[in-house]
Amino acid sequence: MISNKKHRAALHACGLALAALGFVAHAEPDASAPLARTAEAPVGEAPVAEAPVTTSTATVPAAPQTRVLFKLGVYKPGIEKLRVVRREDTVGRVAGQVALNVAFAVLAGGAGVQGFSKDDLGGTTLAALQDDPLGVNPAISDLTDTLSKVATDIYRKRAAAAHALALTDGSTPEEIADAAKVQAQADTPLLPGPWHLVYENLLGSDELFRLKFGAQLGRAGFMRPPAECFYQSEPVAWAQWQADDWQHLRQERAKAVAACTAALSATPEKFW
Repeated sequence: MISNKKHRAALHACGLALAALGFVAHAEPDASAPLARTAEAPVGEAPVAEAPVTTSTATVPAAPQTRVLFKLGVYKPGIEKLRVVRREDTVGRVAGQVALNVAFAVLAGGAGVQGFSKDDLGGTTLAALQDDPLGVNPAISDLTDTLSKVATDIYRKRAAAAHALALTDGSTPEEIADAAKVQAQADTPLLPGPWHLVYENLLGSDELFRLKFGAQLGRAGFMRPPAECFYQSEPVAWAQWQADDWQHLRQERAKAVAACTAALSATPEKFW
């Protein structure tokens, strides 16, 4: 017979075995239970990524802008690009002007002699800047952009005032909606002035040139002269203008735009 001690040891071993089987049974996942995280993809298929959490946001339309319109005015095509007026341009013009003045003097009994300014000469364009925005008249690009921001503020105020009035004066819903619209184009145009590099001294051999730029805001003849701006740089040697990919020209161009923006922005709102 098996001793009591051995019998108790056998029973204890059986109990441990049964406990281990119960632990394993509870450790195996229940196939019917829901998955805690993500299901495995079938064999041969890529795992399906969880969709990112996104927040739906409505697209905010851009606020209406009012653009200042550029017009050539009395200028002929060509003013759109930077031009260079050199000494030889004046020499040719002087010869023609002298002959013209002689003819006027004969016809008018000695009167009618006319002069001219080198700033009135057309000059020539620069091939090096033909396709470079640097050579474009700022009145067409940069100045128009900066003044359009001013115009936008002015016309938004006008639209707000018109809308507020329409809400109280018996206007129809359509008229109220129209009153709130911001005008897309300013009533007052921007006209170009000079945009050229002009030689400084007719006599001598120096190669000094000044950058000159100007513009007008408003048409002449509307019971007041248009607002004007004019900028000119210090005289600088031609080699310096060209140095470092026209770096000095870039700097002076920016100064010209800033000066004219400040001057023309001061135009009273009622004239825009």
